[in-house]
Amino acid sequence: MKIKLYRSATVSVNIDGFRILQDPWLVDGEYYGSWSHYPPFDIKRNIDEINSHNIIYISHIHPDHCSDSTMKLINKNIPIYIHKFHAKFLKFKLERMGFKIIELENGKRHEVHKDIYLNIFAADNCDPQLCYKFMGCSDMSAKEESQQIDTLAVISSKKNVLLNVNDCPFDLAKSTFDDIHKQYEKIDVLLTGYQNASPYPQCFDNLNTEEKINIGKEISISCLNKALSFIKNFKPKYFLPFAGTYALTGSLCHLNDLRSVPTIDDAYNFLSQNQNFSQPIKINPESSFCLTTQSVDIPYKKFDKKDYDNYVNLVLKKKRLTYEQNSIPDFDAIYNLCQKAYVKYLDKKIINNIKLSTDIYIQYFNKLIKIPKEENSKLSVIDKNKIDQNSKFVIYRTDPRLLELLLNGPRFAHWNNAEIGSHINFYRKPNIFERDVYASMCYFHC
Repeated sequence: MKIKLYRSATVSVNIDGFRILQDPWLVDGEYYGSWSHYPPFDIKRNIDEINSHNIIYISHIHPDHCSDSTMKLINKNIPIYIHKFHAKFLKFKLERMGFKIIELENGKRHEVHKDIYLNIFAADNCDPQLCYKFMGCSDMSAKEESQQIDTLAVISSKKNVLLNVNDCPFDLAKSTFDDIHKQYEKIDVLLTGYQNASPYPQCFDNLNTEEKINIGKEISISCLNKALSFIKNFKPKYFLPFAGTYALTGSLCHLNDLRSVPTIDDAYNFLSQNQNFSQPIKINPESSFCLTTQSVDIPYKKFDKKDYDNYVNLVLKKKRLTYEQNSIPDFDAIYNLCQKAYVKYLDKKIINNIKLSTDIYIQYFNKLIKIPKEENSKLSVIDKNKIDQNSKFVIYRTDPRLLELLLNGPRFAHWNNAEIGSHINFYRKPNIFERDVYASMCYFHC
């Protein structure tokens, strides 16, 4: 078994010439232009290598695991394996692109080639407080099949077993552990996330810079500890920290240093020092590790912060976000869309039995459109400086051009993706996570 890291969660596994590509994202500009790779990847120069894979496994629908711009370049004759989700968004999306999709039952080994198996497990313990995202991804009213957006997978042969937990947090994934331990005596390689793709703390205006830095450090340690929990639970021979690695782009570049993310070298050091039974696979993007020879094809180089900053400032800062080419909508257009969105929002609140104790505001320059917590109240507009500071509230602030797309619905832009892409600034008082606020806002569109 040979393992090649391309970028972020995009990893290739080669077992005696049979090649499995996982979670393809190799083109900059996902999440409405805000996510880019460092170092950059030239997919056109490497497309023949990408298309030489026999199958593809996609863990979930998020763009850094299933990139539209990347998938459009990949040979449509390569079959794609996904989990058999209750919601068929991922399946239908890939089928529209022309791919053949094979859905696998939860936790059941499937032979993809002679003596080579793929086994996909759903992380069904959904809780946004654990995954650091601010809205639920599940249909909590449904009772059949997987409701969770994330999956993890085991790739096995006669000789080796690889477990890819991608960016599933430990507490979301642990419902699968008993089944995995029963089916596999040992794990040779663990691929585990170690970063945090959240707008918190860098996008929260109620925090000052010092508070953001301190909170970021706490979250970084928390992310590393969750990766460590995977290592301690499965005790693999080797582990590779990966996934969720990106640089914010264009007008969002200034947020990079406020994100709560450890470097890869921080991860290697922390995860090696806090256990003594697993060894790190130290490889750079586009490098490979062979389990037979226990060696890398290219010597590892540590993360170079100076080179990273130069690339961000000289290249990424000049890029434009996807919506920045649009014209700025006037307030009346935004307010009319909000009125239409409010109807759907109220319907979903009733269906999901959501009761809020917090008012939500959408900011348009110096005006605030109030989405009241009371079910029988109407939308209203107030000046930004007239907000009731004694009330509980959350303010959403984003570029009006993106706001227009968000209000028009998921076909144009999705609140969750905008949050992950750091496009939305929040001001919340008090600074307490209230799940239903963010869960209900995902329905605020026409």
